[in-house]
Amino acid sequence: MNNYEIFKNYFSAVLLVLIATNIQAQTQGQAIELYNNGLSEAQSAEYQKAINTFGQVITIANQLGPDGEEVLENAQNQLLRAYYNLAVSDYEAFQSDRSIANIESTLNSFRDLQQVSDDYGNTSYKERAEAIIPQLLYAKASMHYSADELELSEAEVDRALNLNSNYAAAYFLKARIFKKINDTEGDGIIDENIDQMLEWFDRAIQVAEATGRNNIASRAREAAHDELLAVGANYINNENFRNAIQNLELALDYNAESADVYFRLAEANNGTGNPDQALAHATTALEYETGGRTDLARIYFELGYAHQTLGNNVEACEALSNAVYGSFKDNAEYIMEHELKCESSTD
Repeated sequence: MNNYEIFKNYFSAVLLVLIATNIQAQTQGQAIELYNNGLSEAQSAEYQKAINTFGQVITIANQLGPDGEEVLENAQNQLLRAYYNLAVSDYEAFQSDRSIANIESTLNSFRDLQQVSDDYGNTSYKERAEAIIPQLLYAKASMHYSADELELSEAEVDRALNLNSNYAAAYFLKARIFKKINDTEGDGIIDENIDQMLEWFDRAIQVAEATGRNNIASRAREAAHDELLAVGANYINNENFRNAIQNLELALDYNAESADVYFRLAEANNGTGNPDQALAHATTALEYETGGRTDLARIYFELGYAHQTLGNNVEACEALSNAVYGSFKDNAEYIMEHELKCESSTD
């Protein structure tokens, strides 16, 4: 090889290096320019555009090798922030207009954040997404519940519980859904599978107490008490006193100071011909009753009836004299005048 050929080859190699260097510089400049565009889009709250732009930056930066490491790291951080801001923006839109479409969009945004955070190993954003997704599913379930779309509601609350087994409010909603599904007559009173409904209320109470959600525990207890009270009253109306007593006694497990339950137990025991128990329950009902004359009158009526059955006529007259009010007035006066022959009655 002569000197000319050596020089020619050397010149060609230098030229290729210069060209490669120039291309590298152009590519790096393009990445930086796109990165700045992405920042401007994010600052203008055009988060989806920013996500697309930072995605392009990451693709270019990966091609640059070591020279692109800094812009690659910055672009990844900005990409995650854009995903997070998009999710927060969607959530704010849902708060302004609580529609199924808006909550679905919010869910998708947080799921995307969870996925991209996992891809880049960012635990901070991933944990935020994982914390809020069950809450969004619960909110969606609540919306379906309010619209009486019980199957859809149950499906969403189950998804929430699969992601967070310590979600007390979701167990409470599960109990309410179960009650509605098993209210076969549509009168607001559960007709089937009462024990299974109570299992969901019990789970809500247990988890709520374990996680410091005392308000949920209180609401679940109150709801379970109210459901059993309604079932018991319905049985009394149908003169099924034994089933009434069974359910009413269960209600005391959720509120041991319920004047309403003790009144109904007095009524049911009077119906079964058990005046001693009726007397005891009516007396307890009076201890816990905080209502007005109508609430007291119904208890005094059952108390008077129990005393009458036991042959305690003086006590029966005294009790019934306090029942002469409202819807109990006529019956109380009749018993006092024609059956007990009380010396006087109170108007």
